Amino acid sequence: MDTTAIQTLLKEYDLDGWLFTDFQGRDPITHDFLKLTDRKCTRRLFYYIPAAGQPVKVLSAIEPLLLDHLPGKKFLYKGIQGQREVLAQILEPGKRIACQYSPGGNVPTISTMDAGLVEYLRTFGMEPMSSADLMQHFGAVLTEAQIESHRKAGVIIHRILDEIFSWIRKNLNEGRYIDEWMMLKEFGRLIRAEEIYMDSPPFFGIDDHACDPGYEPEPSGSRQIREGSRLIIDIAGRLPEEDAVYYDISWCMNVGPEIDPEYERLFNSVYNVRSRVLSFIQERLNEGKAICGYEADALAKTLFRAQGLDSYIMHRTGHNIGHNCHGIGANLDDYETHDVRRLLPGTMFSIEPGIYTQEYGVRLEYDVYITKDKKTKIFGPVPDKILVI
Repeated sequence: MDTTAIQTLLKEYDLDGWLFTDFQGRDPITHDFLKLTDRKCTRRLFYYIPAAGQPVKVLSAIEPLLLDHLPGKKFLYKGIQGQREVLAQILEPGKRIACQYSPGGNVPTISTMDAGLVEYLRTFGMEPMSSADLMQHFGAVLTEAQIESHRKAGVIIHRILDEIFSWIRKNLNEGRYIDEWMMLKEFGRLIRAEEIYMDSPPFFGIDDHACDPGYEPEPSGSRQIREGSRLIIDIAGRLPEEDAVYYDISWCMNVGPEIDPEYERLFNSVYNVRSRVLSFIQERLNEGKAICGYEADALAKTLFRAQGLDSYIMHRTGHNIGHNCHGIGANLDDYETHDVRRLLPGTMFSIEPGIYTQEYGVRLEYDVYITKDKKTKIFGPVPDKILVI
């Protein structure tokens, strides 16, 4: 653990310290960040990193070794009164201390500290602050190796997509019946031959099924794929190795060259909104100004509202991407939550606005990486029109 880097950030964010705590493995952020063993602690532990000075470990005398792999001075307590006496030495009144806490529950990703514990900590006179932006620096900033893993996953995913599109065209040309479920099974056959891990199946939605962003094909009720069918695909996968990063895309397609004019109109609208959101982010970066996740989402909503399409929005504009498809960093979200976290250099996120009417579903997604010199970068192709199968 690089405590020097953590303390530098604490000073930058005007914080007096960062407090981690766990009990029976209830806080996955603390568990991962402190690299705790798989053995769950049966008594509450605390690990405190002050903005200056050495870290402090607070553990039950029954479990004194759980934090021995971390630097810092160790305090052992016996009983709740002993715990309070130790914490009172650390959590001095008036201190602004970062915790895995989000005021109002605005950022559920980071809000793993329960309300009762927040109340308990406040009895010491400290002021709990959110660690949301701090955590991004250590959990969402990607290495060059991770970026390369993202690129490699994209190459494999696009190769499989090309094979799926060829499979659709070949079957239709030969007069065979195919549907969403059969397409999903064919994708599964192809993906098993590749080194790609997926935590959920891809989204394949034909015609009105594309209007449901949570749709999953099943053997019964799958839509037939035929000439003129409209298709949304959403695929997210990564290499199986440790710390590999997801590649996550959504594309819109049409089976055959005859494209419904309304489908094309909605596609152009979503495409332009996505492009404008990307430009907005780059403009802010060029100006050296901070940009929060909610601001990008708010812009997308404003643009859709100007076209009378805002009532067809069903989800946020984007999410952080890391080793988990939905990573721990800032989301482009002022719809499902109010994400006040900043978009940081070295992080990756999707931009995926979507419109879902009763007849048409259109979602377009690509992944954006902010380089260390504050330039936005996209890996992989970016279709500017509905793809024809």
